Amino acid sequence: MKKFVAIGVMAGLSLALAEAFKVAPEKYRSWNHVKSMVIFDQKHPLFNPFSGVHHVYVNDKGLETIKKDGKRNFPDGTVIAIVFYEHVPDNGAYVEGAKRIEAFMVKDSKKYKSTDGWGYYGYDGKGNNLVKDMAKDCHACHAQVKDRDFVFSVWTK
Repeated sequence: MKKFVAIGVMAGLSLALAEAFKVAPEKYRSWNHVKSMVIFDQKHPLFNPFSGVHHVYVNDKGLETIKKDGKRNFPDGTVIAIVFYEHVPDNGAYVEGAKRIEAFMVKDSKKYKSTDGWGYYGYDGKGNNLVKDMAKDCHACHAQVKDRDFVFSVWTK
């Protein structure tokens, strides 16, 4: 019996570690556009690994909260999509090149208690998982903006 319990626990752990969250581009591109930016200079603290063109989207659940200045508390069900592209010089401008990263923040206070209610998911341009440990790989940095409910992006007015 103990052997079956151990196998069951290990199988459950494997499923939890293999968890994925993705939203198709055609869906999140119809969400609310929060902002875009280009990190092109190595002097920027996020140049490595986040250089390039960024587009940030939020679903309707989080729209009113992301528009707020100062302290924020996003409702459960909020999803934020951040898409990173290579920045390619083109006739005096930077345009999107290949997709580098597709990332999602998912607010669920019960499911993600250890990361203050946020789940973090990231995939490289080929769809491979980049997040091995949400707390270390993502949340530790997002803790800098705890007063904004761990979300760096602000609404472009």
